[in-house]
Amino acid sequence: MKKNAHVKNYVENLNLNYVISGFFFIFYQILSSIFVYLPPFYGIFFCYAFYLLEQSEKTLQKLDFRWYFCLAFLLFADITHNFFIFSSWIAFFIFYYACADWIKTNFKIGQLIASVFVLCSYGFIWILDMIFSYMGNQNVHFFGIVNFISILIEAFIAYIFFKDKI
Repeated sequence: MKKNAHVKNYVENLNLNYVISGFFFIFYQILSSIFVYLPPFYGIFFCYAFYLLEQSEKTLQKLDFRWYFCLAFLLFADITHNFFIFSSWIAFFIFYYACADWIKTNFKIGQLIASVFVLCSYGFIWILDMIFSYMGNQNVHFFGIVNFISILIEAFIAYIFFKDKI
């Protein structure tokens, strides 16, 4: 009986909306690597991964395919935007274990936490990319004004979607 409940939970979570949104985000990531003004959604997926981890801790359920899609999307974003592979994963786990809980408990304007998470996600990814570039004796990616505008757009999108969830 317990096994069937787990299968039922997985089937309920795996529906057509997630499949369509998965294809949409993969297509969007390809477009964002072509068009500079589209934000790559690192911060959105940092917020979503944080939300999924927090939800699994509250309900004591295992992480489902949404978590693994989130990680796969971040890996795909690393590849399409010329960051070091797995740098977004490392940045997320450093962010999650080092400062996400501190930001959530100490930040006074609770509705802006998702936007702060977006800013932190890009900061951590950029710092890790600088470290890996230095170690590999390669050129460092610098953020230009276009990147800052897309980060602000992404922070606004995160505010809209995650203001009551994080």
